[in-house]
Amino acid sequence: MAQIPDEDDRRLRGALVATVAERIGGVAPRFRDALLSVDRARFVRAVDLASAWIDEPLPLDTPYGNQVATVSAPHAYVLGFDALDLSTGDRLLELGSGSGYGAALASHVVGTSGRVTTVEVDPYLARIALRLTADLPNVFPLHDDGLQRPDLIAQHDKCWLTFSVEAVPPSLLAAMREGSVLVAPVGSTLEQRLARYVRRNGKIEADDLGAVRFVRARARIDE
Repeated sequence: MAQIPDEDDRRLRGALVATVAERIGGVAPRFRDALLSVDRARFVRAVDLASAWIDEPLPLDTPYGNQVATVSAPHAYVLGFDALDLSTGDRLLELGSGSGYGAALASHVVGTSGRVTTVEVDPYLARIALRLTADLPNVFPLHDDGLQRPDLIAQHDKCWLTFSVEAVPPSLLAAMREGSVLVAPVGSTLEQRLARYVRRNGKIEADDLGAVRFVRARARIDE
């Protein structure tokens, strides 16, 4: 059962929402409610608890590889969800689970009539995400490389990448069904743009939503 926030906790959550709104120019009510309801402190390292309600990315420990894994800054999730127009009843595919914070936020937005499939390449983090979202019946974590799973794209209305790629694999765009939306940070380490792809009338339409900075994609890690 979720712990009821105390007065100090509610103040910190409210301050986070205010910071996110100022940073990106507003927060839709459904996303604000998710930020207020989901306890970000559950998804960060114990050493970072004091920073849990600050709008910044926080590192995640993993024994695999030397590339950085993070819990993204809260505003990054809001940007992604807003670009997707994530709403009640949506079937979302999230590539890059981290510790599961984004999936928990999305779970709150899509509600009991929706579904969130979250995919993580790192088996250690995938287990953490599985454990931390076990109380959310509409969240389904997987250990896999989502960039290699166009079949998953075809099963969802909306998809977003929590890591950057040089380009979205053509196989993923080809698998998008009519009316579906995919949002991804695209570009190099130094320069990335948030791109939105929508399939309309059988064709893929692309929009540039502005500059962003996300960690780079990693390949699947097997134990």
